[in-house]
Amino acid sequence: MRFFGLTAIGFAAAFLVNGCGSDGNPSSGTDNNSGGGQDTPIFLLDTLSVLSAANLPACDANREGRAFFVQNENLPRLCIKGSWRSTADTTDFSITCSDGFLHAIDKIANQPDFDADTARFNGLLRDSIQGIIQNGPFVFGTSVVQNEANEMNFYRADGIGHTASTCVQTNDGRYTLESVGTNSNYVKISATGFYRNMVTGGTSASPVTLSALTKVANTSEDAGATTPLRVRNSVNVNVLTQLEIPRIEQLAMNHVDFTEAKAQAEREIFAAFGIDTIQLYSQPYFTDGRMDKPVAEDLDMFGNSEYSAALFAISAMLQGDRSEADMMSLVNNLAEDIKGDGIWNDPNWKIKIADWIVGLDTLWKYNDIRNNVSSWGVAAIPNFERYMRAFVPIAYGFEACTDANAGQVTFVNQGQSTLFANDYEHADHSTVRFICDVNSKEWRIAQPIEKDTAGFGPGEYDKEIREGRVNHDNYYIFETATNAWRVATPQEADGFTDLVEVYANLKPDEKAVFIIRHSERTDDTGPTGHLTSNGKTYARNLGARLAAIAKEDFYYGYSGYTRTQETCEEIAIGKGQMGYTLDILPYMDGAWYVMNPSIANNYVNAEGGWVVYSKYAFTGAYDDAFYDLESRSEQLIKDEILANLPAMKRVNIMCTHDYLVVPLLAYVTDGHANVRYYEKWRWVNYMAGVAMIISADGSVRYIPVKGLESGTM
Repeated sequence: MRFFGLTAIGFAAAFLVNGCGSDGNPSSGTDNNSGGGQDTPIFLLDTLSVLSAANLPACDANREGRAFFVQNENLPRLCIKGSWRSTADTTDFSITCSDGFLHAIDKIANQPDFDADTARFNGLLRDSIQGIIQNGPFVFGTSVVQNEANEMNFYRADGIGHTASTCVQTNDGRYTLESVGTNSNYVKISATGFYRNMVTGGTSASPVTLSALTKVANTSEDAGATTPLRVRNSVNVNVLTQLEIPRIEQLAMNHVDFTEAKAQAEREIFAAFGIDTIQLYSQPYFTDGRMDKPVAEDLDMFGNSEYSAALFAISAMLQGDRSEADMMSLVNNLAEDIKGDGIWNDPNWKIKIADWIVGLDTLWKYNDIRNNVSSWGVAAIPNFERYMRAFVPIAYGFEACTDANAGQVTFVNQGQSTLFANDYEHADHSTVRFICDVNSKEWRIAQPIEKDTAGFGPGEYDKEIREGRVNHDNYYIFETATNAWRVATPQEADGFTDLVEVYANLKPDEKAVFIIRHSERTDDTGPTGHLTSNGKTYARNLGARLAAIAKEDFYYGYSGYTRTQETCEEIAIGKGQMGYTLDILPYMDGAWYVMNPSIANNYVNAEGGWVVYSKYAFTGAYDDAFYDLESRSEQLIKDEILANLPAMKRVNIMCTHDYLVVPLLAYVTDGHANVRYYEKWRWVNYMAGVAMIISADGSVRYIPVKGLESGTM
């Protein structure tokens, strides 16, 4: 047998150097959907595809014997002695395939049909077998070989029986073995070639081999003559047929009937991927009226049936983002794992696959797979997604999703997973959580509000704000009108608007009073305690930001404490304001809300000041130590601030203390301010407080403001 051109290995190497694109002709058609761009890998088989015969490169000595796939003809053409010849015209050459490549060779003379000494039966099967090779469609150049399987040797090919071979000449994986001869009831069909990868969209970078073991005939005794009767003419080859072979062999070795062994192996493989075979087998598959359930070699992954969806999902899960070698290693390891007891015993691989599926779900990548397959001209793409999603909770060990646990949210506690979390609220590793969907009764990825508010129950009061349980930077607000939590707006979440922004949006006829806590202080909390150097810088920077838009002088007032005085002074200096007014305002003292100092101090000493003042402000606690919040706040606003407003300027800054600011915030926000330290562990930040905006008609509105990046600490 003489090749016209290069050997398979030499051909591949030469083409990688001198590919079709070097001729200035299109090097590929629409088959390569890997994503495009200069960094996208170009797969060899993709470069051997052209749109039409007019796009073929020159058929010269360098391409002698090579094959290119012509898309609009759906067949390859081969370079034979200077011209591109159709595979439909093989009068003076024959076609062979090896390692996934199609070649032209010298015409092979007709061979005898069979050797008489190999005949086991009086009559041999002389018929065709056809089918589809899929893990994604196998492409032209795929070699298909049929071997007799020896029943006495666990259905393995023994090397002495009849064989038949052919080459796939289309890009949809279809093959036909003509005039197959066999002395056995069983055959093994193996396909080696490149396939279209549904995950990348391109053709695989290297060939793989998949096999199917099937029963093609039954024997019968008639007048002393044993003859095989054909029972199967169609054999599809896919990852399911590959996975089941070792298990069938193991069961056969234990004297289980082939048909029963095959049915058991297929049930066990489906179960390994969480597919309920009782439900699956209740679905119709055949379109010719047959009601029997299909076996693996009947299945076509591109169809509208549940069987197609299951096969598609299993193929995609095993492929993942793996190379061909890694994918086949996983397939063969899985087959060996199931072989012994019918159970997939390796949790690590399950978790890796589940992690990959969750990545698809999170990034909405299922459509990429669908688009890849659609671009190949495949009309029917089954609902594979639901089988992939159903595999995830099995891999992670979640309990079944039922009415009993509908709405429950959980996390992955498998340490091997990239989604592992130490506990529900621990988000250092992963923030992904899963919810048992109330409607579908299936586990799915929880939305942010679902996982963050899980277990909250109803809020304790209207407009209650809570930090997300998983995403701790997210905030949620409860509304009694809807009896539900919703996402808080950024302003609601922090509760504070930048002081400079509020000033910038003042109308010309409006006045403003900014009542803010002093800047960062030293550890000396007495009346003469100073600001830190950072505290002075913060205050001066706030003044500078105001100076960028301010065209007027401000009035300043402070509580009489050194740190509040320094805060006002540094703001004025940063603003560039000279000769400013700075008055001591007794009502800005931090003890404004204290009715009985002695009792209040006892509470503070026992529980801590931040707890006591926040609990008083938001719950009305300690009424023996503090004034009524509403009446005392109204007194501060009306009798002190508004009453003295004529002696001030249009814009006024009053520097006070957290013990005044927190109760005032609670009052002006109707208890919505996010400074409930006793409950949320949040306290008002330095230079944060309340802006009073006084309109021309005398009405007042209030805005929580911040002088630093955050209003809370």
